Amino acid sequence: MGEGLHAVELCIPGECGQLEGRLLFREETTQGTGAILCPPHPLLAGNMDNNVVQAVARAVAETMPMLLFNYPAVGRSASPRPDLPLFEVWNDLDQGRDYTSIIAEVRRVIGWSGRYFDRHHLIGYSFGACMALAALTAAALSYTAIAPPLAEEDFSALPTLSLPVCLITAGQEALLAAPGPCPARPRITLIRIDGADHFFRNREEVLAGRILQFLSEVPPTCLERNA
Repeated sequence: MGEGLHAVELCIPGECGQLEGRLLFREETTQGTGAILCPPHPLLAGNMDNNVVQAVARAVAETMPMLLFNYPAVGRSASPRPDLPLFEVWNDLDQGRDYTSIIAEVRRVIGWSGRYFDRHHLIGYSFGACMALAALTAAALSYTAIAPPLAEEDFSALPTLSLPVCLITAGQEALLAAPGPCPARPRITLIRIDGADHFFRNREEVLAGRILQFLSEVPPTCLERNA
């Protein structure tokens, strides 16, 4: 943890119980704008302590409050099926390909974040990029997708967004299928991290730096709206 950076453990109200959360911040950056980060899939190290989540969170928290959270059944977050282990809960969701309940929980987290900041940048990593896109609200200043599964999931809404968008891909991506051409729009920034795999091993600081650069270029006082 960087010097002067605070971490507060939180309990966020969810549909089936409390979600585990954590706020990273500096005393001088507790007003106005913050950021929320949706972690990757729970069966692929998707939690608040993921290496990418932590690297990005610590970097962003140097300039604005960063809210992290765990999905249902992950870590200390309540499970919709307490009788089942994590794998079975999420395997059932994967089999049904219906993440409506998870998207609803992300929206609850976004709504709840209003007690800490009025406006926010929404960031998602891998599976989290899908959940963040589906949960976007008009309160978002920007949307950042880290290693988004563009070929596997529905990202057709990207060209319709009126807020600034950043798509970050890994140069040595081996987990995801190669996507088609990314949409070319003035508000979409495309970044490729050379030498990085899907998990950005040993490239976390480079990734975090590129995200900070993108966020610094988003107009701080103009609240963008989705189309």
